Amino acid sequence: MQAKFFEDPQKFQKETANLIYKLYKKSIEENKLFTLMLSGGRTPLPVYEELASEYKDKINWEKVHIFWGDERYVDQKSEESNFKWAHDLLISKINISSNNVHRIKTELPIEKATQEYVKKIINFFGQQNPIFDLILLGIGEDGHTASLFPSSDTLKESKKLFTVTPPSGTPKLPRITATYKLLNKARNILFLSSYKGKEKVIDEILNHPKIAEEKFPAAKVKVKNTYFFIKI
Repeated sequence: MQAKFFEDPQKFQKETANLIYKLYKKSIEENKLFTLMLSGGRTPLPVYEELASEYKDKINWEKVHIFWGDERYVDQKSEESNFKWAHDLLISKINISSNNVHRIKTELPIEKATQEYVKKIINFFGQQNPIFDLILLGIGEDGHTASLFPSSDTLKESKKLFTVTPPSGTPKLPRITATYKLLNKARNILFLSSYKGKEKVIDEILNHPKIAEEKFPAAKVKVKNTYFFIKI
């Protein structure tokens, strides 16, 4: 586990984009492909802009496949859509085929959208237990990550790769989320979070992980290569 705190927002976005680039290069060398799962929230948005500007030509985007770790159950053009922000700030500005962009189809009934996303992922990887090269995640003030909220039944899901989250969070909306079954198989996890308002949660996750597991869903994401990039 590596944890870095950044006082300078510019340094935060540049070092984050650089780490993503390093992991991209490693995956290309080993597997000729880079599977990237994006997160929601506002913290990664400057990173998307950095990737779209400084790495537009350094990354062969035809070898990158983009997925989402969770999605609010809203129209894809809604301001609350995780897809919309990633599309507007990154995807629309790089040379990537629409075949490489795998969004959650929220125009479908929510259960069907969840099931179809799981099918898409299994078909893409050709196995029931897919391993993503890199998954970006956030940390909420309540310790949630993806759309896994404290005390939610979704935390107990152990068989499915994705599940439906009842109306939760801010804004309070139904959501579709990856489960621990998928997250904890990743080669790399990169938590991106602001620090303000989350000091106790982040400090406990980093310094007392066993205790944090009992309180905060983010603490139960356990992958050997886990990075915490925290913007102060």
